Amino acid sequence: MEFEEFQALLSTARAKRAGLSSPEGLEVFESRRASEAELLEVEEALRVQLPFAYREFLKRHGGGMFLFLDLLPVVASDDQEDDLRKVNVAEFKNGDFFAVAPVGTGDWWGFSVIEGRCADQVDFWGHEDGQVQFAAIGFLEFLAREGLRLGR
Repeated sequence: MEFEEFQALLSTARAKRAGLSSPEGLEVFESRRASEAELLEVEEALRVQLPFAYREFLKRHGGGMFLFLDLLPVVASDDQEDDLRKVNVAEFKNGDFFAVAPVGTGDWWGFSVIEGRCADQVDFWGHEDGQVQFAAIGFLEFLAREGLRLGR
């Protein structure tokens, strides 16, 4: 999926949500954008190259709530909040998986890492056995299915 198609899907989802109210203090679309410098800092610190679509999404839209999905921000807003560096240093010390979104059960969505480079496809990492399973062909497809719940 290209960004233009994704932007159209996102615009439609936002328009549908426009008339709906959310509980006070709940943002259904947070926009905690990342700068190129912040992304480079995370890549350097974790010795990983992030996929293009993921990097672009973080620069255009950012981490935080994305309707039905909670994306780790690049930089936490405070010491209590998780971010990409904290989670990946604590949970994935061997560097073969890069977590980007909690599933809510101790499992994670993210990218398998081979020789320091994240795969383009999104995978599901199970906490009970550490097994990795295919989740989506790319990050934008993953967002459309899991974040916007479009059933693609």
